[in-house]
Amino acid sequence: MVVHGLTVTSGTTPDSFDGSVLGVLQDGIAPGLDMIMVKLSGSQITDAAGDVDKGIWAGMSGSPVYTQDGRLLGAVAYGLSWSPSDVAGVTPATEMKKLLDSAPASAIRATASSSKKVAVPPATSERLVSQGAMTTAQASGGFERLPMPFSVSGLSNSHLQKAADRFGVKRPMVVGGSTSAAAAPTDIVAGGNVAASLSYGDITDAGIGTVTAVCGEEVLAFGHPMLFSGYSTLSMHGADAIYIQKDSVFGSFKVANPSAPVGRITGDHLAGIHGVTKGHPRRTNVTSSVRATNGNSRDGKTVITYRPATPFLSAIHLLSNADRVLDEIGAGTATVNWTFNGTRADGTPWTFTHGDRFASRRDITFSSIFESYSQMSKILHNNFEKVRITDVHYDATYSSKFDALEIAKFEIKPAGKWITITSHRPARRVYAGTDLPVRVTLDPVRGTADPTRVKLSVHIPNARGGEGVLYVGGGDGSGTKASSFDELLTKLAAAPRNDTLAANLVFESRKGLIRDSDTQAVSNVVSGYEHVHLFVR
Repeated sequence: MVVHGLTVTSGTTPDSFDGSVLGVLQDGIAPGLDMIMVKLSGSQITDAAGDVDKGIWAGMSGSPVYTQDGRLLGAVAYGLSWSPSDVAGVTPATEMKKLLDSAPASAIRATASSSKKVAVPPATSERLVSQGAMTTAQASGGFERLPMPFSVSGLSNSHLQKAADRFGVKRPMVVGGSTSAAAAPTDIVAGGNVAASLSYGDITDAGIGTVTAVCGEEVLAFGHPMLFSGYSTLSMHGADAIYIQKDSVFGSFKVANPSAPVGRITGDHLAGIHGVTKGHPRRTNVTSSVRATNGNSRDGKTVITYRPATPFLSAIHLLSNADRVLDEIGAGTATVNWTFNGTRADGTPWTFTHGDRFASRRDITFSSIFESYSQMSKILHNNFEKVRITDVHYDATYSSKFDALEIAKFEIKPAGKWITITSHRPARRVYAGTDLPVRVTLDPVRGTADPTRVKLSVHIPNARGGEGVLYVGGGDGSGTKASSFDELLTKLAAAPRNDTLAANLVFESRKGLIRDSDTQAVSNVVSGYEHVHLFVR
């Protein structure tokens, strides 16, 4: 069967491409969901001579494929594992059309990841290799879901990858352009660009693909899932394509800037995403006022639409604005205050406020984002009730001057005699049911101030034969245990700051973990920590 289709290689106007059907892989995408194999040409997939140029590129996901009489055959969604290739896997239009009948309220949240790999049966691969449609290596590798060009604005490549690794974000991300509600919108048309975003503003975290069909106010796109969340709360945008980047190793991909929000994505399923060009998903407004001692300042804003990613996206919003203001990655100090507003399960409002001081010898902007992230995660994912975070605000000041207190000496007194804990940290015996005195000497990193000696004490549980670890350092690493949402907020708000020296005992017994701590405020941030293993007699 001869086919043709639409996609965008530059700007917002769709280009046409041509092709033919090679065959159908029964249940190729999933049980009961076939894959149509097509060989395509044009739109930079092939060059003027018909040779493979950029191949099927990431960002083509959703590109509509039509029969000669104009019927929608399906959406380009898969490519051969060994790129570049002009052979694509198409998700059938009949399956995508079913998404129009799924009301958002009745959508079922997915519990397993979608199939990303589709094998080509030996008989089919032998026939297609002999026809020159694909190489033996491509046939053996099978089809893979086209990568989604996820772009995140506002961060350098080094900080973006560093943040993704540290927060455990597995999806691929590249630095991209930003958009806002004030940006110029672009039309949502079949074969045109579409972006589904988790956030927009300073941090625009969006996946960019192609519109398959527009049915009144409803939109079908991608031909495969984005996050495979079932019911979705993503924001829908148009996009302006800049160009198609050729990559012979990992596969070519579209580079594009999302435009203003034009609706919302309501469904995210195996056959594609479903959106409507009206209304907006629930939003979390993140704002920041960031200053630096170099005289720079900035007020930032990001809108988050995907609730599970709120802590991560809020943290990198702060990081991006701090990077912009401090204008370097390096040592320094910072003071950051944060306020979260939200609603409880019954709709009543709540407010949380906290702040801390930070110091780092290597990367102060990066080091300053984790405490607020941790506290927000504990609030949002608490064990007591489902809550929403509606507004987040950061007030922060950064300096490129590193200044802190360092632990010069760490001592314990288990039996009437002070013992200095050395770098070798041999395990020490302590006595059940007693209070263990702790003494820490702090030296200032800068200046000529005298060392500070701080005395603390932790209680050794009455459990002979047990063992634990005693940590000393700035702030409180003992965890937060609460029996209600209100108690959780209270304990998080009272958490010791980094300019507080804390001794935290974590003890493992037959009854589970036992914790005890003691703290004392000091004049500056305590940099680093020390620890010692303890055995109870």
